[in-house]
Order: sequence, then structure tokens, then C-alpha cells
Amino acid sequence: MPENLKTPGVYVVEKDTGANVVVQVSTAVPAFIGFTEGAEINGKSFHMKPVHVSSLSEFETFFGKAPVPVFEVKEGDASNRDITMKGKSYVLEQDANSNFYLYNSLKLFFDNGGADCYIISIGQYGDAEKPVEITPDAFKQGIDILGGEETPTMLLMPDSLLLNEEDSTYYAVQTYALQHCAKYMNKVALFDVWGSHEPLPPEEDKNKYVTRFRENIGLDNLSYGAAYYPWLRTNIIQANSLGYRNFNLDALDKVLQEAHKPILENLKGAEKEKEKKYWDAGLKNASQEYKLLRKTVADKLNVLPASPAMAGLYTRTDKARGVWIAPANQNLNSVIAPAIKITHEDQESLNVDALSGKSINAIRAFKGRGAAIVWGARTLAGNSPEWRYINVRRLFIVIEQSVKNAAFNVVFRPNVPVTWAVVRGMINNFLTNLWRQGALVGASPTEAFSVACGLGDTMTQEDINEGIMRIQVKAAASRPAEFIVITFEQKMGGEEGGTEEGSGEEGGE
Repeated sequence: MPENLKTPGVYVVEKDTGANVVVQVSTAVPAFIGFTEGAEINGKSFHMKPVHVSSLSEFETFFGKAPVPVFEVKEGDASNRDITMKGKSYVLEQDANSNFYLYNSLKLFFDNGGADCYIISIGQYGDAEKPVEITPDAFKQGIDILGGEETPTMLLMPDSLLLNEEDSTYYAVQTYALQHCAKYMNKVALFDVWGSHEPLPPEEDKNKYVTRFRENIGLDNLSYGAAYYPWLRTNIIQANSLGYRNFNLDALDKVLQEAHKPILENLKGAEKEKEKKYWDAGLKNASQEYKLLRKTVADKLNVLPASPAMAGLYTRTDKARGVWIAPANQNLNSVIAPAIKITHEDQESLNVDALSGKSINAIRAFKGRGAAIVWGARTLAGNSPEWRYINVRRLFIVIEQSVKNAAFNVVFRPNVPVTWAVVRGMINNFLTNLWRQGALVGASPTEAFSVACGLGDTMTQEDINEGIMRIQVKAAASRPAEFIVITFEQKMGGEEGGTEEGSGEEGGE
């Protein structure tokens, strides 16, 4: 009531009802951990620090440009070759210190609908005299840094594919990522199957690396991860963007025609960047061999991990339709084809594996529908009836984290029926809104979810005496129609004859 009511009139009093609103947390904000050209601006270091970026240009402001891949041309044979020119086979070997995936993976992420993301630089490749040391500990440190960040909802490490697969250092990082996601319960990890950038030779088991992935990824926290197979052939890098900086120039002597070698010598002897570009342009225009080499290099560099494209697709799907929609049966942008062709029979062992229970999501090409369509929406916990689908896991992460954040408003409030009613009301309103959007299954809100909080329901008197408020939320998440079964029966012509005859007799009466 207003104080000092001495003058006749109408007085307005606003009162807080005590009700709070559950605000939905962000759903598609990936964190990328990997190597960058630099990590410093005006003396301020961003090494091992999470940095928020929303575009590739913003990334370049903090972390610099793409690595410059350097290839050496070597003679090969019929069983080991990347290109054949004038009857001779050649192999293009890339300098290990120039092979990094993060920058081009970000291009793929943004091209597929990606927006906000976080970058953690765990090493810099800008210093040619100091090669980058790629170790599992660097990735684990980057993962640990994310423990203090609540916004990221996905974890990706495309550069971890540079780790050795045979000594299991790659898998050590992936299992560590799963542990982190399960510990904080606020993100999922997206993985790629090591070695799935090209088909294996016919004499080897074509599922060799899929089997090894399943054997080494462990048994714990599988619902917090999703794996995609195979890698993708993209058009991120254009052959015209490649030039003299991408080759060991001394090795080009063995493939160029004699008429073009003087241009190469002028290029090698040039000291200024402008002169180098001039002679490089001349070599591009004159030499067909140089053009084929650049095209082959572009094809090799354009084979990229699929998980960054999937992170972009997650973002695109969340914004257009909702986090509860499965990120599948959609085409990937900037992708020409999967690196390995997968048939219906091949996918049977990927989607459902009775022994390991670890599902691998396939990316396939369908004639007339798209060059690369995501044809799976499962977590690694493929045999779990509750956490089988990635959209169900991500929806519950949204519900859990949103309710958790809202519940901070009632910390230290009296643990009494009035507060319990406030808690039930705000969660009910939040879940009702999700149900109306189609995220929860049920003909009515009461069928779709339930919220309990109170003495005798979720708490004992001892809980209240200890200052503990227990809230129980049950929700029925919508699941994708993964298997569409259509039954056809042949309708015989005489099945309806009796009905027609009966109708005729009735009419005669």
C-alpha cells in the first residue's frame, strides 16, 4: 500500500508476483579446438583462450589466415600415384608442418549455416622455423578450458585427426571429449572416423577404420557423442587460388616441359613478391602440367572432415525448425560428394551394430536428390532406447540447462509451498511452450510432461531441514521416424461386390 494516504484519489501499486521465466539457452554454438596461424593482437595473446567469433573474417582478425600447404612432386608407380602425365606416375607429398584442418573446416561450417562459435587455439603454425607439436595433451588442455564456458553446446576438433591412429592417441582425445561433455552435461561432441578420407585397397577390409573407431572409443558417455562417416569432397579451395607457394619449386623441374623451365627459373630467382606473382602467373598460363598439378592439389586439400559441416547443419536446423528436429535427410552445401561411396548394404552395419551398439551416421549420395545427404541421426549410444537419437539428447540438454539457469532465482528462498508453486509454474510454462512447438509428444501438456516439487512428492522433511529442494521433471521427447514401413496389399476385384449387390436389393424394396 502507498504510504501517507492523505489526499483523496486513485493510487497505483505494482507488486512482484514472484514468478520467474525459464529462458531457453543457446542450442547451436560449437567450440572448435585446433591450430591457427597466430593468436595475438597488439601484444595480447589468445593462445589457449576461448574467443567468440561469428564469421570467417572475424576469425582472421584474431587468428590469421589459412595455412600454406606445401607439396613435393615425387615419382610414383601404378600402385602409388596421384597424377599421371606423359605416361609417368607422380605422387604429391605434403609437408606435415603445413597440414591443418581448422581453417578450411570453419569455411565448411559457415557455408552450411554456421554462425556463432568459439575458437581455442592450441598452437600456431605461423612460425616456419618452429614446427607445431601435435600432441594429445594440447587438445586435452583445450577441452579443459571449456569447463568454464557455459555457452558452447558442441565440441569439435578437426585437427585431432592429425594425431596417430595406430598408437590410439587420436582415440584418447575423443574419449576425453566424451568425458568432458558428460561431466558438464551441456554439450555434445561431433567426431569423424579416422582414415575415412578415401577408400581402402580391395585387399583390405573396407570397414577397417570404422571397426577400430568402435573398438577404441570406449563404453562410457556414448550418448554425448555422434560420429559421421565418411569425409567429404568439397569445393572450398579453388585451383586458381594455388600457386608457387604451394610447391617445392626444385621438384617441378622433373614434370615441366623444357620450354617452360626458364619461367620456373625466373620464378625461383625472383626476390620481390610482385616479381614472383608475375612469373607464377606466366607459368599458370603456359604450362598444362602446372595446371594439372594445382588441380590435383586442390582435390587433395578439398577432402575435409564431415563434422564441421554437420555443426553448420545443426545450426541451420535449429534456427529454421528447432533443436528437436533431427539434423538428417538434408543436403550439405559446398560438398561435391562423400569421399567414400556408401550403399544401402554398407550402411546396415554402420547404423545398427549388435555387438558394439555404437552407431555411425552415414553421409550418402542419392541420385536426383543431392550430392551429399546426411542419412543418420544417432548418437554413439545406438542401442539405447532413451538416448539413441542426437536430437533427443540435444533437446534434453536444452531443457536441463534452461531449467537449471532459471532455478538459480529461487536459491536461498524459503523452501515452502509458495516457492514450490513458483518453481512448478515456471517450468510448466517453459515445457508447455516446447510442447506447442512440437518438441514434446502428447495430445495435451499433461501427457507430454510432468513437473513435481513438494513435500511428500519429491522431498522429505529431512531434505527440507537440510535446505534441499528436489524438483522432478519428466518429458516425452519426439523421436524421428527413422524407419518408414509401408504395407501394400492387393485389393481383389470381388471384395466389394456383396456390398453393391446388397445396396441394389435394398433399393428395389
